[in-house]
Amino acid sequence: MEWKKYSIEDTSLGITGVLALFLFFASFYFKSFLIFFTAVFLLLFIFLNSFYLKHVGKKLSIENKKIRNKFFPNENGEWVLTFENKGLPIMKGTLKVFFDDQVAPLDGYGEQRLAKYEVNLPFSVSYQQKLIVKIPFKTIKRGTAKIRSIEMSIPHFFGLGETVLEYKYLFLQEALVYPVAITVMNKSLFLSERLGESNVNHSLNEDFFSPAGTRDYVYSDSFNRINWKASARAQTLQTKLFDHVSETGWNISLNVANGHSLASQAEQLISSAAELAYYLTKHHIPFSLCINIRIAGTVPFYYIPAGGGKEQLQKVLEVLALIDPNSFTYPYEKMLSFYNRHLMNQPFFIHGGIRSDASDSLLHSIKQKGTSLFEIHFAEEEKASLLPMTFAKDVVEK
Repeated sequence: MEWKKYSIEDTSLGITGVLALFLFFASFYFKSFLIFFTAVFLLLFIFLNSFYLKHVGKKLSIENKKIRNKFFPNENGEWVLTFENKGLPIMKGTLKVFFDDQVAPLDGYGEQRLAKYEVNLPFSVSYQQKLIVKIPFKTIKRGTAKIRSIEMSIPHFFGLGETVLEYKYLFLQEALVYPVAITVMNKSLFLSERLGESNVNHSLNEDFFSPAGTRDYVYSDSFNRINWKASARAQTLQTKLFDHVSETGWNISLNVANGHSLASQAEQLISSAAELAYYLTKHHIPFSLCINIRIAGTVPFYYIPAGGGKEQLQKVLEVLALIDPNSFTYPYEKMLSFYNRHLMNQPFFIHGGIRSDASDSLLHSIKQKGTSLFEIHFAEEEKASLLPMTFAKDVVEK
């Protein structure tokens, strides 16, 4: 059985049972068929009521597949619950669904309780029937919304109490709401002319392992750049062309913790990281992401290796949406140390969040490898900026 069952009986049901037994024996004393049939009717009613309560819901199942629907804020979606009943019919029941307030029910028919919404719907399902219940909602804020509880209230015959069925298992359907990006100024500070692996239109550096074609030879060209095969075909000297590249890889590193809980600026940091991810994707710049939220695995925190394109953007937005106040944080200093020793260092490093003396020391050691360090600052609530990272004098001397 997929349901926990609780019964709430009206006190009048017990009194009715005592009265039925009294009438049953009294019918023999008074030799009255009317009293006898009244007593039998009441006893039969109580038996059927007890039988129904014992067996109702035993063969009621709900489809529970892992489904993750993805949304942006202010979009419409729906919870879809599929029931199948192979047991006793359920009539005039009430379905109660509790879910996180990252999404809100449409038309205002839900009731908010703390950080959850409660939606009550009429529920009836007959024998061997499959029923699909849809609950439309609107996405409100960043995060992962889940159905936390599913309950069903089934009234007894003639309203003498009710039975409550509570779904035993975690419902696997989720609504993932991406963060809203906020403005991040000074992003152009990260453009570089250093040799790297990202193709750009204008750069002083070329990738000699990536030929891009040929052109007519001019006197300023180096003699060893002549393509002799192409020159023979064209009957004129041809110069080799190569892709222009620039070192433009970024790593976004977020310290969303303050002690053992999320920092007050965690939402702003997440929104800033979303804006940077959009910017990098648009300009075809590879980037990686580190967030000090503890997870199981060889890398003990949220880490997305360097990559680019829409697939990389989607991975980043999903990770940013998964962060919630119940997440376990990972010490930022340990994350920096792990990044510095075990992960591929990018030429640009963007830090966001609280810095301590220990983290400053590790950031300075990353800088000594030739990495350019920048930091996210918040001048206003809905606006951030990237500034070159500075250190205290004692950190530099150390």
